[in-house]
Amino acid sequence: MTKVAHLTTLHPAFDNRVFLRECRSLARAGYEVVLVAPHEEAETVDGVRIRPVPKSRSRIDRLLRQGFRVYRCAVDEQADLYHFHDPDLLPWALLLRLRTGRPVIYDVHEDYVTSLTYKPYLPLWLGRLVGRIYGGLEQATRAAFKIVIAERYYARRFPDAVPILNYPDQGVLDELLEQPRRRPDGDQIRLLYTGSASAMRGALVMAELACKLPEDGSVTMIGACAPEVRQAMRERCPRPERLRIEGDAAHVPYRRIVAAYREPWTAALALFPDSPHVREKELTKFFEYMAAGLPIICSDFPVWRDLVELTGAGVCVAPGDAGAALAAVMDLVRDPERARAMSLAGRNAARARFSWESQARRLVELYGELAPLARPSPLPA
Repeated sequence: MTKVAHLTTLHPAFDNRVFLRECRSLARAGYEVVLVAPHEEAETVDGVRIRPVPKSRSRIDRLLRQGFRVYRCAVDEQADLYHFHDPDLLPWALLLRLRTGRPVIYDVHEDYVTSLTYKPYLPLWLGRLVGRIYGGLEQATRAAFKIVIAERYYARRFPDAVPILNYPDQGVLDELLEQPRRRPDGDQIRLLYTGSASAMRGALVMAELACKLPEDGSVTMIGACAPEVRQAMRERCPRPERLRIEGDAAHVPYRRIVAAYREPWTAALALFPDSPHVREKELTKFFEYMAAGLPIICSDFPVWRDLVELTGAGVCVAPGDAGAALAAVMDLVRDPERARAMSLAGRNAARARFSWESQARRLVELYGELAPLARPSPLPA
């Protein structure tokens, strides 16, 4: 049996993409799968053996020591193929490739060149500098790895990459599609946002929207939320009955998010402010919102408009404009037939176009191509 090892310093062991989608799909396809990740204990879940490394005590610890911990575990596993998920691991993955000769896959989850510019813990100049360093390191080492990308537009930087997109797992998709669409009672307005909360992801805009809603309205946010972000949102909207925040700085279990989709909602939100990092992202939450039958209200970026308005699943509003978002919400409340049409259109699109199974097949095909190279092979020039 071909043994493969997934490596991460940053993502939790049960990360949606790393574990739920990729590792489980490979285990079902007959691979022996080891996941080296920050975790409390060694265990095997859904056919994936988790080999834990200690969680980093700080960002500096992760940058300076965590990569070496993961590298040592990777060498010890003697896998036939390695698949890593963080740019922190680029030098260690290159060393792994040189030392073992095994094929190595670099899974690009983010556009790190732009995303690091907007990290709240980095000054703007330092974020840009670090982003350029990561971008240069990616380009300098790319010939050593097979690259897969989580977003289509990353192909501009990696033209030969294989797209493995973040569509919902088929089991989750079926579960969401089968559950009946529930709406709030009467004229009550309940809006949902799922995923990590930050200013770059529209947290402050949604807090402002919460305070603009009628008295029976509320915004519920479910996902990781750092204390400073929570405080900033509370300053915008100090009324907890209007703005409900579920999740601390830690990872929120994915099953909790899936369970939230069963509740009655007026619409689902993605009100990101404009920035180069988000304009072309295809958010996984869009596909989940669609499958759950939730009308979507999101920022008006061309890629998002193609996903949301052209499928009929929702409406786009000016980025960062809480007033425009409020107007879109009230339009849906006043026109329930339009909301129902969006719900049906979103579910039809999710069923026809946005299933992880298509991506799982592509991933397994890629591994099949690389499996014959599992024996030590020369490093490309």
